[in-house]
Amino acid sequence: MRGQKLKSYLFETWLTQVAEKIGKAEATKQLKDDFVALFNQNNVWLLLDGLDEMSTFNPLTEIARQFREAGLISQARIVLTCRVNLWDGSINALDDFDTYRSLDFSYPEQVERFIHKWFAAIPETGKQLCTALKESGKERIQDLVKNPLRLTLLCLNWQSGDGKLPDTQAGLYQQFVDDFYMWREDEATTSVQRQELNVKLGELAKEAIDKEATRFRLQEDFVNSVFKEKKDKVLLKLALNCGWLNRIGIDTNRKPVYAFFHASFQEYFAAKAIDDWHFFLNHVPKNPTQGTYRIFEPQWKQTILLWLGREEENLKQQKQDFIDALVSFKDGCRKFYEYRAYFLATAGIAEFRDYLKANEIIAQIVEWTIDSLDSIEEEAKSALQQTDRTKAITALVEVLQSTTVDDSTREQAASSLGKIDPGNEFAIKALVEVLQSTTVDDSTREQAASSLEKIGTGNEIVIAALVRLLELTTVDDSTRSLAASSLGKIDPGNEIAIAALIQLLQSTTVDDSTRKQAASSLGKIDPGNEFAIKALVQLLQSTTVDDSTRKQAADSLEEIGTGNEIAIAALVQLLQSTTVDDSTRSLAADSLGKIDPGNKIAIATLVQLLQSTTVDDSTRSLAADSLGKIDPGNKIAIAALVQLLQSTTVDDYTRWQAADSLGEIGTDNEFAITALVQLLQSTNLDDYTRSLAVDSLGKIGTGNEFAIAALVQLLQSTTVDDDTRKRATDSLGEIGTGNEIAIAALVQLLQSTTVDDDTHWRAASSLGKIGTGNEIAITALVQLLQSTTVDDSTRWRAADSLGKIDPGNEIVIAALVQLLQSTNLDDRIRCLAASSLGKIDSGNEIAIAALVQLLQSTTVHDSTRSYAADSLKEIDPGNEIASAALVQLLQSTDFFTYYKAVYSLYKIDPGNEIAIAALMQLLQSTTVHDSTRKVVASSLGRILQDNQHRIAVVKALNGYWRFDKMYYGLAWKCAQNMPYHEFYQAWHQHNFATRAMRSLKKILFTRII
Repeated sequence: MRGQKLKSYLFETWLTQVAEKIGKAEATKQLKDDFVALFNQNNVWLLLDGLDEMSTFNPLTEIARQFREAGLISQARIVLTCRVNLWDGSINALDDFDTYRSLDFSYPEQVERFIHKWFAAIPETGKQLCTALKESGKERIQDLVKNPLRLTLLCLNWQSGDGKLPDTQAGLYQQFVDDFYMWREDEATTSVQRQELNVKLGELAKEAIDKEATRFRLQEDFVNSVFKEKKDKVLLKLALNCGWLNRIGIDTNRKPVYAFFHASFQEYFAAKAIDDWHFFLNHVPKNPTQGTYRIFEPQWKQTILLWLGREEENLKQQKQDFIDALVSFKDGCRKFYEYRAYFLATAGIAEFRDYLKANEIIAQIVEWTIDSLDSIEEEAKSALQQTDRTKAITALVEVLQSTTVDDSTREQAASSLGKIDPGNEFAIKALVEVLQSTTVDDSTREQAASSLEKIGTGNEIVIAALVRLLELTTVDDSTRSLAASSLGKIDPGNEIAIAALIQLLQSTTVDDSTRKQAASSLGKIDPGNEFAIKALVQLLQSTTVDDSTRKQAADSLEEIGTGNEIAIAALVQLLQSTTVDDSTRSLAADSLGKIDPGNKIAIATLVQLLQSTTVDDSTRSLAADSLGKIDPGNKIAIAALVQLLQSTTVDDYTRWQAADSLGEIGTDNEFAITALVQLLQSTNLDDYTRSLAVDSLGKIGTGNEFAIAALVQLLQSTTVDDDTRKRATDSLGEIGTGNEIAIAALVQLLQSTTVDDDTHWRAASSLGKIGTGNEIAITALVQLLQSTTVDDSTRWRAADSLGKIDPGNEIVIAALVQLLQSTNLDDRIRCLAASSLGKIDSGNEIAIAALVQLLQSTTVHDSTRSYAADSLKEIDPGNEIASAALVQLLQSTDFFTYYKAVYSLYKIDPGNEIAIAALMQLLQSTTVHDSTRKVVASSLGRILQDNQHRIAVVKALNGYWRFDKMYYGLAWKCAQNMPYHEFYQAWHQHNFATRAMRSLKKILFTRII
């Protein structure tokens, strides 16, 4: 958008370009009106690419503000892209967006697959690269090449290199840079030119990162300010010809805009341009405004790591001193920034492995992952995954094997081991030992098994260890059960595992729980395995195991036996057997319905079971259910279900199941619909069965005029009971969309004085589904709204239905407004009417005025006011009266009202100073409950939008006597998003007598007028 506001860009710049395309000099009023209409019809998609390149402190907050203030733009379907570190690393004002991520390759599976395809012509070279990546110490390189671009560069490098991988990211990028020049041989350059160009690129990159406004999009004037000498112009031309810099567009002055080949190379060149670690950190403890604290600026993190990985010998002591400074940093602010510095040092030692106190750093991080405040614990776990993995795993294994720590600590260590390094043999061995241990509690062993599942996929050592556990006679059933479960997840198809699980199934010495777990694992480990199927069938037929285990055997058969003739034959045999009990037959019937839809033998058997007079109702019910799944539309099955529905000898539950199955398998089936209609018209049918038939028609008869006519006839009948009529009303709402006969019948029901309010309510609801745009339906619902004889609930349902079938209709809006203004309406219905107004017509002035009036009322309940404010948010974003009313509602003693007010404020006006002041007052109150205070702290964490707000919160928190875990988390969130010197100043200033607080008091103690 080149610095323009979104709305301005769309309606001025972009629309002008559209006009030029169609031969107009400028965007006409008609063109603009048509554009607005597209927004109002929800026919506009906006793609906003590269949000992280916006020139603002927090692009997420800024673009969210523009969405709110632009009004109709918020009605568009918005798709935006940005870097993950922006989305995850700051206050996210767009957290209600659906999130999708461009995933990296998985390692080793997808990375190795890519390598093998790349080196398909020389497979041995590909194998050598895969082997080199697996070497100890190459973990950071593994992480880097999960990115497809970097993996491509690595393959190119390996193909022409000496068969060695560097140990650091910086070393890898240096190889990439050297290769880059080699690939561009057409641009003949000397060694001196390359060196000079690299220096200039480093200067440019460093300056760009330091000036956030030009970090990725480099204006021509900015580039020229670095390449300013005459000889530099030659280097600039060389940079463009080689591709290190690329022209990517023009600015508002129509001057070129440039960008580096890739952002990661920009960060690497910047790292090469820095020779003194004080560039990143120059701590002035008593006056941070005089210091330098780039270590706390997210855009510098990757450059710092690349700098730490530089191989120049003269930097070794500097790197040692830098990490010393990080781990010894004292912030004077309750350690918020000390932790952040320490976490950066933790990541840094993965690049600078010669740091002398690396083990001490990791030991401290491990301790924080186990015993610290929640916010610090999560950050510490993240840091542990970014550091030297060998050292991290060693430290965690020491905790796991310690005899002096408690089970909870050991469990945390086991959990962390499952996240750091998939396939690490040292970690696997330690976790297997825990699984075998008899001295740790069950929870720790379960965590060890869970971690093994994450890091041991396909690992032969893990599989062998788990199989060994299964075969040992000295381990208890619980351990064997865990091993069986893990095997089922980490190596589907492993023959040894399958054999062990089958042996476990057949054992007479293990308990039912273990056997059940083995059956479950067999259902996942090898779909279609004949030995597994045979074992499960045998278990299903057993009379010595409990029902739960046999049910699991049936479930596992469903998983692995789909389409398998042996499984189907076994289940059919069970169904036909006269020696098995009804429970087993029921299980077999249910499984058949899932593993072989359409199987004729199965269908015939199930139909036979349905018609049998010797099976119990439960078995017959299951057979009916299975028929509903096995062959939708099967005429024999439908006939059997109809016969069952008509039977006078089966119980109500079975009849219900038959009706339900008909609703599943008879969709659009004329035979089923005809049968159900005939049932409805029968004169000797009981009301209960008739109501079941009505429900089924509501599922399968969509748009069918025969079915609709039958339901309408029921509606008008004077001989059916009220329950059947209500069900018919509901079913018409499902199948009668746009059908004038159905609409007329529902309108007639609405106007009837002989039916109860509940029937009126259902008729209104159904009209809301099928009567869109129908004038007769709209008129009837408006009349119902204005009636004085119906109850409030029915009146609201009419209002809600009107809001759905005719958005924007003035009569509807007037009726809803009238409902809002009624003095004899209860608050709940008024709330619902307010909610309907919020959906019916964005920007409607009458609706806005009515909602404002409701907000200002002193006679309605707080929850009603909250709904009104919420509705105002929908139809008039940014409404100041709504914001003020919501702030007032923050004083409510009703938790639901309070919570809704907070949520609405966050949506309608994040960053509202008065709201922040109100929340701060609640946070410091000694009279509110802890649960409320917890919600307040969480809400503040979401609503804070800029540093001015965070400064106010930090000032208040430092002066608060009850600065415990809850408040630490809020302060930590501020610290993660504030420059250190600003946090420091705020932390050491205790006055909070701000304009916002004065405004708050004015609102709280003065009636809104």
